[in-house]
Amino acid sequence: DNSTRDGGIPRLDVIAINTGATVSGSLPITGTSQTINASLTIGTATPERGSLDPSADAGSKEIGTTGYIFSSLRVTAGSAEKIRMHSIRWNQSGSAASSDLDNLVTIVGGVEYPMTVSADGKYYTASFGDGIVIDKGLSKEVSIKGDIVSGSGRTVTFDLYKATDLYVIGETFKYGISADDGDTTGGSIAEGTFNDELTPAYPAYDVTISAGSVSSISKSNIVAAQNIAILSPNQPLGAFEVEVRGEPISIQQMIFNLQATTDEAENITSISLVDQNGSVVAGPVDGASTATDSAYGTVTFTDSVTFPVGKTTLSLKGKLGSAFVTNDTVSASTTPSTQWTTITGQSTGETISLSTFNSAITANTMTVKAGALAISVSSQPSDRSVIAGAKGFEFARYILDAGQSGEDIRLANLPLKHILGTVSNSQLSNCNIYDGSDNITNNTNVTLAASGSDTTFTFNDGGLIVSKGTQKIVSLKCDLSAGATSGTVQWGLSALGSYTGATTVVSNQTVAETTTADDGNTMTAATSGSYTVTNDSSLLYTNAQAGTSGVTLAKLRFTAGAKEAIDLKQIALELGNTASNSPADLVGERVTLWNGGTQIGTAQFGGANSDNATSTILSPAPKIGAGESILITVKGDLSAQNINEGTPGAFLAITYDGDNNGTNGNYATGASSNTTIDGGTTSDVTTNGLRIFRTIPSIAVTSNGGTLTAGSSLYSFTVTNPNNRDVVFNKFSFSVATSGSASINAFTLYGDNVAFNTTATSTVASETLIEFEAANTSQAKIVPANSSKTYIVKAATVTNPSTTVVDSITLALLADTSYPSLADLMGTVTTVEAGNDNTDNIIWSPFSTTTPVATAASEDNLDWTNGYGLPGFPSNTAFSVQTWQSVN
Repeated sequence: DNSTRDGGIPRLDVIAINTGATVSGSLPITGTSQTINASLTIGTATPERGSLDPSADAGSKEIGTTGYIFSSLRVTAGSAEKIRMHSIRWNQSGSAASSDLDNLVTIVGGVEYPMTVSADGKYYTASFGDGIVIDKGLSKEVSIKGDIVSGSGRTVTFDLYKATDLYVIGETFKYGISADDGDTTGGSIAEGTFNDELTPAYPAYDVTISAGSVSSISKSNIVAAQNIAILSPNQPLGAFEVEVRGEPISIQQMIFNLQATTDEAENITSISLVDQNGSVVAGPVDGASTATDSAYGTVTFTDSVTFPVGKTTLSLKGKLGSAFVTNDTVSASTTPSTQWTTITGQSTGETISLSTFNSAITANTMTVKAGALAISVSSQPSDRSVIAGAKGFEFARYILDAGQSGEDIRLANLPLKHILGTVSNSQLSNCNIYDGSDNITNNTNVTLAASGSDTTFTFNDGGLIVSKGTQKIVSLKCDLSAGATSGTVQWGLSALGSYTGATTVVSNQTVAETTTADDGNTMTAATSGSYTVTNDSSLLYTNAQAGTSGVTLAKLRFTAGAKEAIDLKQIALELGNTASNSPADLVGERVTLWNGGTQIGTAQFGGANSDNATSTILSPAPKIGAGESILITVKGDLSAQNINEGTPGAFLAITYDGDNNGTNGNYATGASSNTTIDGGTTSDVTTNGLRIFRTIPSIAVTSNGGTLTAGSSLYSFTVTNPNNRDVVFNKFSFSVATSGSASINAFTLYGDNVAFNTTATSTVASETLIEFEAANTSQAKIVPANSSKTYIVKAATVTNPSTTVVDSITLALLADTSYPSLADLMGTVTTVEAGNDNTDNIIWSPFSTTTPVATAASEDNLDWTNGYGLPGFPSNTAFSVQTWQSVN
């Protein structure tokens, strides 16, 4: 008892040493001080039933149960110190032997720890290595898990017999800690409740080991409702799924009910039970009617059938007698509680009850169908041209329909009718029937019958199989001679009233076919195909920067005629508007041709006819389907423009040279005829072209309308110059309209807050145009290289505003709709200004050969143009109108 010493601080000092030897050192030697506490509070470990514990739900578990948690404790550390769990010892107090259990482990935090078992098979100990630390106030769940392998009727109970069977040490003071429930109440033993005053300290819930069981029996859709055949063995009659738990079970006798509508159950013979692997597990046996000539009956299997743990699917298969006719039905059912008998667990030897399966379980109904086949001519391919010389042309398709058949059908041969108009039999050759791309009649030499008669085609490999319930579509293909340039060919089908070439595959019964007589679609013999060329309107006139690579110059649409597909081989081009351009405007004087993202050829200008170019042979050659079209894109690299080279303002337009046809110009080859086809467009096809400048700026509107007040910002737009050279603007024009009584005047355009026009521009209500012409030396004119400049329109005066109505002004930046009419490719400010209202709304210069400056003299440079084609304008038209309104 240290209660009287609480708070004392003892210390041990060495003040003298009694010895005859020499002592080195100095005394006293002072020890460390210790503080005395009246008592010491160490950590605690409190177990309780864990969340994974099966509790009262444990009940019974079948033999074969795996990974089952028998018992679980949650251990919580107190607030005094962390604790460390080193081991746990479980007591299996149930009647099960250790051999009844397997793969037992203790689990903590998802980690599995192996266990050792005592000699008597009752204690299972798991060690946790260096221990598992539980922080103050936190907890860990400790569970025991394993498999049940035997022991039917026995119990499994994993208790914690004594509180000390959970070996715990405090982390701070290192004392052993006995698991404690926090009170000293004895009480009575209760399952799932920890009490350290009792033994067992934690009595777990009992788990009773039961024999195997059948958890479900149901119909299986592995055998769907379907057509079945007469006189053919192994016809599906239905299927059932059985799920077994715990242990394999055997069933000595199984009875199934048969209902044969409009027929007798006894006419179903050689019935077998077949598992999902295709193995026969019982039978074959014959069906038996419950009374003479009754549709109701049974089939009884007395072979013992063993069901493994898990799901087993059993199918009934049998043979229908000749008494069955088309549209009879067969259904199978069973009531396991009374019709399945002597059911035994294979591990335990115990009897298994099926008393809960006391209702009839009925499989899908089967419909009896005799062999049936319907033959007809497809509507495809439709009427069309066939090119003289075509190889393997598809003249017709035939539908072989066994959808109403109860058995697969074999066709030994097929008679087909053909009708010829002008074309002769000698002009058709290599006629065969194809299944997709496979020639299925190529083992026979067919001599065509007279026009209007049947020609019989014999199928390869003993016949063509058409599976029951399906259709097969086959094609008739022939070669047409090069001399057949006119006339018609039809391949169809006669009534085939006496045809016997189709039989059922298994029962070998002759099938009475249904045939639909049809002369077939008309194929008209013709010479080679054709194609035409047009300009694709999606590529508008535009401006392009000199020195740019891969510029789209033209898009040409090639359309094949309806007679046949073509392979485009070669294209002839020429430069349009040759007074405005030359081959030198293209790097290397050449262009490239593209089909989508693939380059397919080049065309070289220069030479004797410098403005003309014929492409290389296109590779890969673009294929154009009959009646279809493709786009061919022409691209080029633009030559640079500066003081020494290039033509500022050159107008480059690529034209399809329709005058140049044949193997030295435009031609294609027919995909069917394999003949050379000249271009069908025999005049030039012009394109919109592009204008080339040394520098190309772009314009974007940045305002959205707003409030009208004197001096406030109105319309605004940004000019972006992404190039390495300044550009200069001399004029911007706007459409304008006002409403209300206010007078809105004194307009000034500012470029980055610098006035563009030094004299304010006024307008009156009747005017619809404002033109801002730059002061000679205004720096607002210049948009520096690699930068942008924002321009803002302001009205200095808004006088006499209305007090009763809203005053407003609408503005829009105007585009130029065509290039100015100039004596040269480019002009001066004055000559561009002299154009009409649609060609002088914007005036600017790329300063192609001189240094960009804002001077009066520079306005006489022959290097000015208008805004036609500038990037930013919507389809080369004005921007949308914006409105500013007063606030009354």
